[in-house]
Amino acid sequence: MKPNFLSRGTALAGLLVLAFSGTAMAQQVMPPTWVKDGVDWSQYSKYLVEPLVLDNVQLVPPPWAENPQEWKLEVREPGMVQQIFSDAIASELGGDGAGMLADEPGPGVLEVEVEILSVTPWLRPGSATQVDGMNVSTLGSGELAATVEMRDAQTRELLAIWAGERTVGDEYQEFTRENNLGNLEKMFVGFAKRLHEALDEVHGK
Repeated sequence: MKPNFLSRGTALAGLLVLAFSGTAMAQQVMPPTWVKDGVDWSQYSKYLVEPLVLDNVQLVPPPWAENPQEWKLEVREPGMVQQIFSDAIASELGGDGAGMLADEPGPGVLEVEVEILSVTPWLRPGSATQVDGMNVSTLGSGELAATVEMRDAQTRELLAIWAGERTVGDEYQEFTRENNLGNLEKMFVGFAKRLHEALDEVHGK
């Protein structure tokens, strides 16, 4: 028999731990920074996921960066990154009969907003991807700092917050734009899967 997470007063298992675990690497877990006490998570059955927020992303050079003042962030086609996020959410929560996506606020709907605050790429943006004729490979693309807010979509009451850093990618690859976008997609798909699993867990599925 599955444990009744909702009987614990503050639902720190099920929904809240799974919601942002495994977003970048399978074993990474981001526990909530804050959770409202006494929430009955069983009343929720759908998500209203807002567009990915990229309004004020900062670039944070890694500790080994030479001339860090020369590191500049140029987010080319931010709409593409937002679309990758939206596609991952739609596929996992709205596809194959999942029926977990809401189009508007209403009873039983959780509003989810993700904002990327900063990125730390392993190589300086725009730098050469070859050294002495050899392609440069890195373990993933870098790190990013993000926040996730979860609200009651109807009342707009804040229910939980996550904040922390994630590693983007977990394989050695050439440091190319295509590979970096692919790592972001894997991260977003992992996040969407955790949202799906969280509601299943809360409802004992």
